[in-house]
Amino acid sequence: MRRIFACLALLVALPLLAQQQMEIIALRHRTVEEVLPVLRHLVEPGGTLSGMSGQLIVRASPRNLEALREALAAIDRPARRLVIHVSQDRVSERRREAVGVSGSVAAGEHVRLTESGRPGTVGTRIEIRRGDSVVRVQGDSAQSSRQERALQSVQVVDGGRAHIHVGRSLPLPMRQIVPVPGGAVVSDSIVYRDVGQGFVAVPRLNGDRVSLEIRSAFDEPSHAGYGSVSSQQLSTTVSGRLGEWIELGGSVQQSVDHTRRSIDATTYDRGESRSIWLMVEEAH
Repeated sequence: MRRIFACLALLVALPLLAQQQMEIIALRHRTVEEVLPVLRHLVEPGGTLSGMSGQLIVRASPRNLEALREALAAIDRPARRLVIHVSQDRVSERRREAVGVSGSVAAGEHVRLTESGRPGTVGTRIEIRRGDSVVRVQGDSAQSSRQERALQSVQVVDGGRAHIHVGRSLPLPMRQIVPVPGGAVVSDSIVYRDVGQGFVAVPRLNGDRVSLEIRSAFDEPSHAGYGSVSSQQLSTTVSGRLGEWIELGGSVQQSVDHTRRSIDATTYDRGESRSIWLMVEEAH
């Protein structure tokens, strides 16, 4: 019985095999690895599809060959070229306020009030005298702000991988102590650490929308001490329309330090905010 079914299946397949023909199709823009997964599910039963060296080798019926050519025409097109813009902004503010009292007190005459400078300005000084007695109140405040922006752009094809990094290498001293019998061996050397701004991104288009996997970094020398580095890193997947800016994320840091002695006080207020924006547009 099994032999009968096998013979019947062979008799049905023989006309199909007789109608099939082989064709070699040269790819123009895409690679074999890109088009094979898409076209394989379109091959008719009994047909074959393979590829090598930028060519497809197809064995199928004329009707199936025509369907494969139409699908390939929609796939084998030049990849769209894109430009990725990444803006990394940093704003830091510092404020210092100090108040101090000094003077001497003695028996004297009437109280006299004098002021050096305008009230509310930096270095305001109020002096109170009564005879030989003097009391001085000194107020001081200072404020500074700093804004940095790193704007980077790189061109890449749809589905490609883009990487850009701009910065410098910091020399850092390193000391190694290796225990040995009877003591230790000390060796000094210099190592380098790269600091700067950059990102790695992979964009994928769907019409006028783009989805993008991105990893960005913003490193710079820190004021905490020699060899220390202030670092900000972000890794995410976002989507949006071509030509529009997309906010990827950011951070805000705030610190307040108070120093108080018997008759004076100083306050340090520090703040820092960072933000990362991205835009993808089609290259022309």
